[in-house]
Amino acid sequence: MRQADADLNQIVAYNFKAARELRGWTQEEAAIRLEPLLGQRLPQASISAIERAYEGDRHREFDAHELLAFAEAFSLPMIWFLLPPPGDDRWLRSTERRVSDLYGLVFGRPETLPPVYDRLRQLGIEEPTEADVAVEQILGTTSDARQRSFTERRTEVLMALLDREASNLDRAADELGAFFDHLRRVGVRGFVAENIHPNSIGDQPGLPPEARPANRSKP
Repeated sequence: MRQADADLNQIVAYNFKAARELRGWTQEEAAIRLEPLLGQRLPQASISAIERAYEGDRHREFDAHELLAFAEAFSLPMIWFLLPPPGDDRWLRSTERRVSDLYGLVFGRPETLPPVYDRLRQLGIEEPTEADVAVEQILGTTSDARQRSFTERRTEVLMALLDREASNLDRAADELGAFFDHLRRVGVRGFVAENIHPNSIGDQPGLPPEARPANRSKP
């Protein structure tokens, strides 16, 4: 193990203290709020030990139920307790990632999100939720869920327009093709003559034969 490695439990400890300070609670008040969720009143010394675990030598391990209890007690999403502390660039224990890389692990990277979206759809969640809005505020960017929703809707609209206008597009393509075929045959000079002097086109000296009207006799 590298000497400067960080334990994920330390990250939770840091965010526990940040949540308590965010709510403006004393350690005793935090213990009172947690009591019905944990089934016991943590002594003030235990709360203090949790908060010292981020930088201290003694580590405190947290289980999944405790994360749930913290989220409920502090009225914060569970991801709050896994966010990397600002400026912490240590290696995460037993990984090749740094603490600052937790953003990608917590929120997901583009290549890891499709299974998440599939699970959300199985739960009947299609539109961006309040959690997406929170993610946008934290990251300062549009959430992947909202971007995906927008992209899908845009594609649906474009496909609907394409279906509705398909015949018109085909006809326009045919007309454009005929126009350029004709222009290649008669040349620019012949095309201009057709449109400016249509009655004297056959009298133009030097006009290519293919530009002269067929079966036209001089008056």
